[in-house]
Amino acid sequence: MLKFRRLFLGSTNINFVKVGKIFFRVFIIEMILFVIVATLIATNYISLNLSIDFTGGTLYEIPTTKPIEAEQIELIIEELSLDVTRYESINNGESYRFRTVEGTISEEQTVLNELSLFFDIPEKDINFQRVGPTFGDEISRLGLRALVIFVLFISLLITYRYQIRYALIALIALMHDLLFCVSVYVLIGIEITPSTIIAVLTVLGYSLYDTVVIFDKLRDSQSKSKDSSSTLDSINKTFNEVLMRSINTSLTSIIPIASLLMVGNYLGLQGALQDFAIPLLIGMLSGTYSSIFVTTPFITKFFSN
Repeated sequence: MLKFRRLFLGSTNINFVKVGKIFFRVFIIEMILFVIVATLIATNYISLNLSIDFTGGTLYEIPTTKPIEAEQIELIIEELSLDVTRYESINNGESYRFRTVEGTISEEQTVLNELSLFFDIPEKDINFQRVGPTFGDEISRLGLRALVIFVLFISLLITYRYQIRYALIALIALMHDLLFCVSVYVLIGIEITPSTIIAVLTVLGYSLYDTVVIFDKLRDSQSKSKDSSSTLDSINKTFNEVLMRSINTSLTSIIPIASLLMVGNYLGLQGALQDFAIPLLIGMLSGTYSSIFVTTPFITKFFSN
């Protein structure tokens, strides 16, 4: 209880300079794993689970007035003429949405007939839509452009406000969070949609916010330091003071997002809500970690010389 009280008041005495060496080794291991994942993607050994917005396909939305068991849905998916990349219950279970791979007109018509028979509704009541990869390509292109502009602008701003070494540390933490999100999506196989890209760009801003707060506090402490030993003391003091603040900021952000996921699953609103909330949750956890434990070894190295 006493330790928690000291953590809450920012009066802990953790030697971040010492543990920074440990977290630097952890960071190196993480980067090696990220490179391995990137290599596996580049060699097509593993692939990203892209939605039909990126790959193209067909969307079928079927209204229904009767509850359907998950086993029945799985059965019809196995029997459909085209592979289903994703299905979801929407409108609190009043409709089902199936997304299939791209097929010929006759194959798509066959799937339409099969769904009509299974759900016992006329074909004209099924919302049928072909989706090309153009929209996903456009979102990816605009997202990449936004990322480049964002990184350049933030780098210049941090360099102007602080120093260039601050900007380098922020970019390292930013790169860590971005690669962490991508790696989690690849390893777990979560589907990547346009909402995912938007959420990842949102997370990058959150990650930088937490890091810049540490920079601001550290600069105030640095102005009072004259020699190397006092510099290391100020680094320890800064991280001990902001540790609880970072935890509190993350908790107040993560709890509503986790609630959205739980409520969305309960009400059958997974869809775009889930696509947006999952990368936010992953990114905020990674951003909280990187703002403290990724920046620590680099700050110690850059400011102790």
